[in-house]
Amino acid sequence: MFAENVPDLTAAVEAIRRGDTSPEALWDLAETRFRRFEPRLQAFVYADWEGARIRLPQAPPGPLGGMPVGIKDLVDVAGMPTTGGSRAYRWIPETDAPAVARLKAAGAVVVGKTNTHELAYGVITPPTRNPYDPERIPGGSSGGSAAALAAGMVLAALGSDTGGSIRIPAACCGVVGFKPTTGRVPAAGVMPLSWTLDHVGPLAHSVRDAARLYAVLAGEPAVPSLHPPARVRVAVPEGYLDGTLDDGVRQVFERALAVLRDLGWTVGGIAMEPWPRWRQLFADIRGPEAFVYHQPLLDSPGAEALGPAVRQNLENSRHTPAATYIRALRERAALAAAWAERMRDLDAVVLPTIPVPAPPVGADTVVVAGRTQRVWETLLSYTAPWNILGYPAVSVPAGLTPEGLPVGLQIVGPSGADHAVLALGAAFEAASGWDALPPPWTRLEEGGRGA
Repeated sequence: MFAENVPDLTAAVEAIRRGDTSPEALWDLAETRFRRFEPRLQAFVYADWEGARIRLPQAPPGPLGGMPVGIKDLVDVAGMPTTGGSRAYRWIPETDAPAVARLKAAGAVVVGKTNTHELAYGVITPPTRNPYDPERIPGGSSGGSAAALAAGMVLAALGSDTGGSIRIPAACCGVVGFKPTTGRVPAAGVMPLSWTLDHVGPLAHSVRDAARLYAVLAGEPAVPSLHPPARVRVAVPEGYLDGTLDDGVRQVFERALAVLRDLGWTVGGIAMEPWPRWRQLFADIRGPEAFVYHQPLLDSPGAEALGPAVRQNLENSRHTPAATYIRALRERAALAAAWAERMRDLDAVVLPTIPVPAPPVGADTVVVAGRTQRVWETLLSYTAPWNILGYPAVSVPAGLTPEGLPVGLQIVGPSGADHAVLALGAAFEAASGWDALPPPWTRLEEGGRGA
């Protein structure tokens, strides 16, 4: 069975090269899952399996070997509509975004466009559901990419990340999500939310898949080595997690730290500014930049087609003083300098990707350590700082809560350390044993919680 023999893209490409299977056989399985699971999960806003099948024989040979991929509906794919997950926008581009063009040149075949939280301005991605438990959200804003991947409808997916929008859904859906260093993957042809904070990156079933995809997306000549250095030094933010962690997530995180120590890594601590400071800085950059991009729409009758929450969020930044935005950019530069010094003797910072498992569908708040918190703020609190700094960060599945929901371990490296972050993620993945477990879609196929 495919789920047992070729659990990720890399294994699939190798199986095809050995003659153990064919692209058509893999596509049959992926499309079968789409037909079976998509009506409930609603991961796609547009899918063209017939057209993709026609394009499959035309795919050039390459490291992605004719594999089916999904592209977040902020990213232009020639001939497919781009809507940003909104009724307010729709265009059909004639050319691919550079990131998509690179995937295609490496042999990938685009199945369709995956759902995003409207304009990427959120962390929920309605109406998409979580394959681990369809009564839970998939996270966002790249929730459609994560859900399609976890359900086995595609073998790779492309997302974007302004405050955690690749890593949050990766953690919620039990897959790998990688946010590269700022600028390593071109963001042209991608509807922006915040050009200062936006990143483009892959979601995958394994870190080795993420590394393969990253090499293609970044235009690198070869897949980066996944061998970490002999001596690894990582740190947990001191005090930053206190009073913010769900008990089930804390248990998985503590087990993950034990795995890191068993690998021989030194686990220490690092100072980190409190979340309210990061939150304000994030808002003062993201808000004005999002407003400027979408102002022509907001000032037109087409604004009525926006969802009320997203429209209000954009309008809230209409009158942000220029001085507020400029000060935020200066503070960002000062933080970057401080963190460059703190990271001088470290390979990475490690922390949970998000403080809680995937929240229930329809929940606006979660209760953590006896305190009621807003879902959007809770899910961003461990990921958004690394967008502000532009650091590479990978979310790797670390285990399941007692409720059976996935938890991600986030590994963050200094600017430019993309290869090292992926190598550390691969080492943890192998040591944790997660890569040996059945892929997420088997929960759906076997009629388990997600059936």
